[in-house]
Amino acid sequence: MFPLLRSLVIVPFLITLFMVRSALAEDNWKTVTDHDITVSSGSALDFSALVPTGPAGKHGSVIVLPDGHIGFERRSTPERFLCASLALSPLSGGMPDKAGSDRLVRELTRTGYNLVRIHNVDPLLMTGRFKDFDFDPEQLDRLHYLLAQLKAAGIYWIVDGMTSDNGAWGDVRPHRWVRKYRAKMDVLTDPKGFAHWATLIERLWGAKNPYTGIAPLKDPAMLGIILVNEGSFFYLVEIYRPYPAKAGYGPLYPLELAPQFRDWLKARYSNDTALRSAWGAELKPQESLTGTIDLPVVVRGKGPRDIDFMRFVVDLEQRGYRAMEKRVRDLGFKGLTTAFDNWGIISSDITRSNLQWVDMHSYSAGLPSKGGDPGSRMMQSSLHKDMAQYIRGLSNARQWGKPFTVSEYGQPFWNQWRHESAALMPAFAAHQDWDMICQFAESPIQFDYGPSPFVRRQAIYPFSVGGDPIAHAAERLAAMLYLRGDVASSQKRIHVHMDADKMMARNGGQEHLPEPLSKLAFISPLGLDFGSIPERTKPGELWVNLTGSQPWWLVKSANGPAAGRDLRSDAVAALQDVGLIGPGNRSRPENQLFQSDTGQLVIDSGAGLIQVVTDRTVALALKGGDASVGALSVRTASGPAMFAVSSLDKKPIAQSRHLLLWVLTDAINTGMTFVDAERTTIKTRGKFPPQVRTISATLRVAAENSAGLKAWPLTLGGARREAIPLTQAGGAIELHVDTAALPDGPALFFEIAGE
Repeated sequence: MFPLLRSLVIVPFLITLFMVRSALAEDNWKTVTDHDITVSSGSALDFSALVPTGPAGKHGSVIVLPDGHIGFERRSTPERFLCASLALSPLSGGMPDKAGSDRLVRELTRTGYNLVRIHNVDPLLMTGRFKDFDFDPEQLDRLHYLLAQLKAAGIYWIVDGMTSDNGAWGDVRPHRWVRKYRAKMDVLTDPKGFAHWATLIERLWGAKNPYTGIAPLKDPAMLGIILVNEGSFFYLVEIYRPYPAKAGYGPLYPLELAPQFRDWLKARYSNDTALRSAWGAELKPQESLTGTIDLPVVVRGKGPRDIDFMRFVVDLEQRGYRAMEKRVRDLGFKGLTTAFDNWGIISSDITRSNLQWVDMHSYSAGLPSKGGDPGSRMMQSSLHKDMAQYIRGLSNARQWGKPFTVSEYGQPFWNQWRHESAALMPAFAAHQDWDMICQFAESPIQFDYGPSPFVRRQAIYPFSVGGDPIAHAAERLAAMLYLRGDVASSQKRIHVHMDADKMMARNGGQEHLPEPLSKLAFISPLGLDFGSIPERTKPGELWVNLTGSQPWWLVKSANGPAAGRDLRSDAVAALQDVGLIGPGNRSRPENQLFQSDTGQLVIDSGAGLIQVVTDRTVALALKGGDASVGALSVRTASGPAMFAVSSLDKKPIAQSRHLLLWVLTDAINTGMTFVDAERTTIKTRGKFPPQVRTISATLRVAAENSAGLKAWPLTLGGARREAIPLTQAGGAIELHVDTAALPDGPALFFEIAGE
């Protein structure tokens, strides 16, 4: 179509879309009327009772228990952590002053966090600094004070050893997020780069904190250190590719890797004859182990040169980890160490098999472009589009026998379906028995929706969890389902076995778990196992061999070798054969329906439904209409939403006299507009206060003793508003919720209690 004709057609169409969008905003969105959103002490939203009394570290240094979970020297029972992400920058005000830290720690405690991830510290401390390692003294002092206050409150911390590719190099302009250096790659490939990292660690985390009297690295409140954040080799190669090559780089890789690769090949093959036997015509006439060997010209190719290079990279990463770990141990660190936390491919899993602790990152529908500014794009995808691949994919990186944590996850703003993750992620993590989860945030806490001089506190941005009513409310549900342990951890196991050498020989480890296998994590906990397969497996275990002589999907049942099951088409029967589930399990993979082996979690992507049912918390995410699960029934929901109810008095819901109810839909900024009706591209970002998509529904909650119960909408800080009608109906209570009609504006929380 000619450009002029195309514009004549499109412009009226866009005008129509904007008119429709404006009407939708007017009819279905209401502005949040709360200004101060700090938590009222003793309110239904005060979850401070979930955080043990401080100081953090009173049980001694962290240890890895025999079953792979996290414990402490003087308390060898498994610990679980709900983590707040803190990734402050100058745009959000940087590190808070002392009064701000006191207030922040109080809010973190009342939200139920018992761990904080301190992220992005090196770029913050080096902002505006012209000399190497010349940390901003005020920001460093504020960091030290914050760490001390967290410790005193009983909140542990994990830190990034280095977050930024600019490391602690000085004179980086115009800001610390430009790609001037490649410090993460240099740690792996260049002795000078490793020395820079080591100096950064020593000066930042090895120097004494004046408020605690010891260095953070020696403080038992420091649970762990991510030695380099998101430093997987091939991930770095991919993110560097769009940018002009740096001095010392070839088309893809640092030139200094060529002699390192040659020396690695010499150690593997000894001589040119053996190398030529392995590579064949791939070895060029001019190449020799006594001379030069070229690096691959493509990323993750399939030839023998490529396969050997991938083997070399795994070895490079593992050697880099060992060197970094030795450095922090020499500085007195006794906590957990990890690295390579974001590349979900099997070769990286092989790298991580040598780590003490496995940590991973994952996001739904990709990441928003341009940081949420006008022109930013993000797909508006429900979790059901790909059966929550970003959540179950995390289990594909878990390794049995090691602590497993998720320090970054999210279905970020402005995804209109992010209420789905509020129910599914913490329930899935609890069922899998992971050690920590952390919804990624620049700041997990927003004190109010008033004016601010800092741009990232003037509106909801992607990852501003504290300012996003939906994402922040999701953290409270995570505190119930995951931290409090309302969802039971399964004792069943799916072991995905592989021989690392065979996997690397096959394709350099450049593959993911097969989708039919990955989805079985919705039924039973799944993890990788690089050990040997036992001759006799335990009841309640399924072993799947990705590198065996038989196809991975062929499982021998209890009825003998001839009764093999095909996990691609007969998974339910196979899991029944080995005792993971009983005949009553509802799972039907062919219909995109999966029920956990405990019966507490159901994802039905065919119907667009997520159900979580426990004695003390029930959650239901649906696309509208009617649905029931456990003690909660929803009728005539006017749109997509997540409804949940939790007991606050330690009793089962039906016996409780104090309940908290969630009603989560979507939220955007006031004045926010989009280029397209699907809301993939931002036109105008808007500002605080947020607007919430309204919804109406009739909710019924089982209640054995409902006499005298009342229902109140709550502010985002937990204060009660004017009560709404609550009726008793044959062993249940019933209330009609219409968030558009509430006199004080929309509410996301409702409290049910006796006066």
